[in-house]
Amino acid sequence: MNDNPKIDPRNLMAVERATISLIGTSVSLIAFGFVIEKFDLFLYLVLTELKSKHIQLSTKFINIQFYNYLGIFIVIAGILMALYTYRYYTKWIEHLKKGTMDTDKKIYFFLSAFVAIIGIIVLISMIIL
Repeated sequence: MNDNPKIDPRNLMAVERATISLIGTSVSLIAFGFVIEKFDLFLYLVLTELKSKHIQLSTKFINIQFYNYLGIFIVIAGILMALYTYRYYTKWIEHLKKGTMDTDKKIYFFLSAFVAIIGIIVLISMIIL
């Protein structure tokens, strides 16, 4: 008797599409974090240029280091997401081999919450900083 039932190709391809989507989200987070982290470099260059022209600066330029930390945090989150995606994929392959279905709603909740939190932080930083 075969303990490993045959995996339906449609289910396998659906899992692979979800996995590729999660990897794409990870890459997007890493790229977004890189852009935000380098934004402090842009602000530093603007600050240097304005100082050289003896232009009075507002206090908004004091917190440019914030973008460095925010960018690094987002890149780390993207890396962790990529690592978790492998676990997600292997877990689903095990379920498909057993012929069972189980959904991991936590990953989608955490991803949605994380993106919403990052959006709120970026919005607040645009208003305040």
